Amino acid sequence: MGTGKKKKEPVSGTKKELVIIARPVVTLDQVKGDERKKNLLALFNLLTDKGGIYEKTLNYLLYWFKSEKGIDMGYNFVMLGDVPYSRELHEDLVALLYLGLLETTPTKKIRITNEGREFLQKVGYDTALLEKVKEALEEYWPKATTIDAQIELETTRRATMAARRRRRRSLFGL
Repeated sequence: MGTGKKKKEPVSGTKKELVIIARPVVTLDQVKGDERKKNLLALFNLLTDKGGIYEKTLNYLLYWFKSEKGIDMGYNFVMLGDVPYSRELHEDLVALLYLGLLETTPTKKIRITNEGREFLQKVGYDTALLEKVKEALEEYWPKATTIDAQIELETTRRATMAARRRRRRSLFGL
């Protein structure tokens, strides 16, 4: 005879599944032959004294370069609401981070590494394109810093709220 209890079934949507996404491994030799990645690395080299840049801000910059100045660094953008996004840019950033040519700061800004600078000196890049980028960067950098500041404020606010929740839980024994 049964106990009268039913075995609990998981509520739909609460199961966690492991999703494996296969990505090809990127090598330094492949980056040597990829003008888009080399030019992106050269842009980060221009940003060295700026302390890095958030990925979201970089999307804005490259979108402005393409749509307003006609400077195409090889990325296609879609608008998610009012925010430009490029999947190709994200994939290139992941590849350059994986190879150690770029790094993230503790605040999640992306910047070039010493290895990235050395690699760039060895393989070169499109200097004519980067001259145009340098001029556009001077014009658009003030707008970009406001986006970076907004991201930093959001990040700080989230961290503060999380700390308050943790403190509240510990006070009430939750």
